[in-house]
Amino acid sequence: MTDVIAAIAFYVFAITAIAGALGTVAARRIIHSALFLVVALGSVAAIYVLLSADFVATVQVLVYTGAIVILLLFAIMLTPQQVELPAFAPVGQRFAAGVVAVGLLALIGATILTGPWPVAAVPLDRPTTQELGRAMLTTFVFPFELASLVLLVGMIGAILLARED
Repeated sequence: MTDVIAAIAFYVFAITAIAGALGTVAARRIIHSALFLVVALGSVAAIYVLLSADFVATVQVLVYTGAIVILLLFAIMLTPQQVELPAFAPVGQRFAAGVVAVGLLALIGATILTGPWPVAAVPLDRPTTQELGRAMLTTFVFPFELASLVLLVGMIGAILLARED
């Protein structure tokens, strides 16, 4: 019975994520696009919870659904309302983009359909956050600190580029 409920929840969240992603792309107003993005990212976080990836779900909610969407909304509110956008791409470029998109969809579909996927994974019944933290601060401390150094350099570069002289 639990497997049936988990499968139903997975499909509900998957359909909600796809609907949110399509709404993000298809919405006419950019505020609506940002709200659809919240729906899509929240649904992905719920799928992570179903997969027993509690740390990844928490990061998804805090970093993407929280910080990135709030940053996007601030950017939307601080830009002028009337912005002149250049004309869309020429017809030949649209056609090429469509061909590439259909080819990529076919490639992804073929990979999903022909790949040797395991039938079922054993779900974890315990939190993974403690094990992940221990691994990050012992075994993988050098890559962890290197990533933080790269982020620091990127932040300093962005500040230097954005400041007014």
